[in-house]
Amino acid sequence: MKLNRLLMMLAMSILTLSVSAQGVSDKMKEAQMRGFGAQNTQANTKSDSTAKTEGQAKTDTDPEFPGGEVFLQAYLKKKLTHAGVSGKGEVVVSFKVDKKGNIYGAEVTKSAGNALDTAAFNIVTGMPRWRPGLTKGEPADKPASVTINFGQ
Repeated sequence: MKLNRLLMMLAMSILTLSVSAQGVSDKMKEAQMRGFGAQNTQANTKSDSTAKTEGQAKTDTDPEFPGGEVFLQAYLKKKLTHAGVSGKGEVVVSFKVDKKGNIYGAEVTKSAGNALDTAAFNIVTGMPRWRPGLTKGEPADKPASVTINFGQ
């Protein structure tokens, strides 16, 4: 566990070069408050369904990678370095996130060739559980997509 957190913190340090320091700091604080990883999904789901934003209950939200966009980009960067695929291109994988945060129904909606498509599909289907989206304050199956840039 400590090694995973250390690796994620290292990835976060690298990302601070491309993202403003204030934005990363805010995202990291938010992610630390929510926790990170599939093991926290049930706790996150419960807290999200009762969360308040500026005094009003959240009603509709989109699914989110645990920790938000910053952690998603760190995860993708890590997976791309281990993918062992050569080539350049952009692949978009669309999928649905169920009430428990599981990914299902993944499909490539923007192709960059068979090898890159397969690598992108495998990266997305191997992701940890997401925070599910909410409809009327309750977890619901919702669509999501991830864009993966190879060789750029």
